[in-house]
Amino acid sequence: MRRRPRGVGRPGWWSPERPFREVLLALAATPGPLPAASAARLAQGLVPADLLRPDSPEPDQVAARLDALGQRFLVPGDPGWPLALTPPEPPCAWLFVAGPLPPGPAGSVAVVGGRRASPLRLAAARSLGAGLAGAGRCVVSGGAAGVDAAAHTGALDAGGPTVAVLGCGLDVAYPRGNTGLFRRILDAGGALAGEHPPGDRPRAAHFPARNRLIAALAEAVVVVEAGGRSGSLITARAAGGRGGGRLLAVPGSPWDSGAAGCNDLIRDGAALVRGLDDVLEELEVPGAGAAVGLPRRRWPPRAGRAARVVLDVLVDGQVMGAERLAVLTGLSPASLAAAVVELELAGFVRRRAGGVQAVALPVEVPLPGPVGG
Repeated sequence: MRRRPRGVGRPGWWSPERPFREVLLALAATPGPLPAASAARLAQGLVPADLLRPDSPEPDQVAARLDALGQRFLVPGDPGWPLALTPPEPPCAWLFVAGPLPPGPAGSVAVVGGRRASPLRLAAARSLGAGLAGAGRCVVSGGAAGVDAAAHTGALDAGGPTVAVLGCGLDVAYPRGNTGLFRRILDAGGALAGEHPPGDRPRAAHFPARNRLIAALAEAVVVVEAGGRSGSLITARAAGGRGGGRLLAVPGSPWDSGAAGCNDLIRDGAALVRGLDDVLEELEVPGAGAAVGLPRRRWPPRAGRAARVVLDVLVDGQVMGAERLAVLTGLSPASLAAAVVELELAGFVRRRAGGVQAVALPVEVPLPGPVGG
């Protein structure tokens, strides 16, 4: 005889005639249990009614609230279920989605990193997001401050789609500073997704489970910044533990605490990312990395003016060292370094033994203007 877990009881509205989907929706909106824990119990053979509690909300009320918020409730087997080919571990029993359905892993790349990343790594995330969007990839990240927000913003700046996987209800603005970003994602045709019902506040325990979904929604995970104990490493491990998942990392100095996790991933077999071409080559995009003169790429609409000035100096394809670049551009060392990283990760330049060399030009050659160093 199957026994229900302790502390679990049927609410007053429940009856055996209730459809499976309605009972599952009520379970998904039940306060308290972690969605991943409920999904694991369902995978062990329990049915949603076994996990209901006396305070489980009436399904019609939950459905009405979702309609009012413009959200939908997805379960495995639904048309467009984005995790059909890459089920995460622990499993996922449902998703709440605002906006169009996430496209799934084929054609999607996750870009993740810490909330307190350095300006250079934020520039790297934004440039990778823009470059991937320009290459036709959907950018997936976690909607957090720092690297996540930079990656989403880069994709939006390039006019591409992006999906934010949240560790709270989709109507809960967390972090509050990203409220405008979430609105912009939806306005641009992107999506918000997660396992948590409307109104569910963020908790620390939500985010490791959230990270497994980010990995499952992407064919590759690029870790831009990660300390030795960063949550981004959970996403990386989820990608690495999934047979076909590709894992890449942006390296850093051994003395850079924000690069410790990235360097460890590279040591353990992750692909090293020097720029956008490395990611596209790992994805086996036709023509990526091919030497065909100076190919044309879409210029990120919000790329810094300093990057435009540096590329204008390098437009003839010659290799140029930092000192010469500084003289010709008039940029300070910090501004020059940030501009080179931005260009490198957008796929316009590469570092050579003697300095930096342009490997691509914008579709329309940018016209530089005054730049402050």
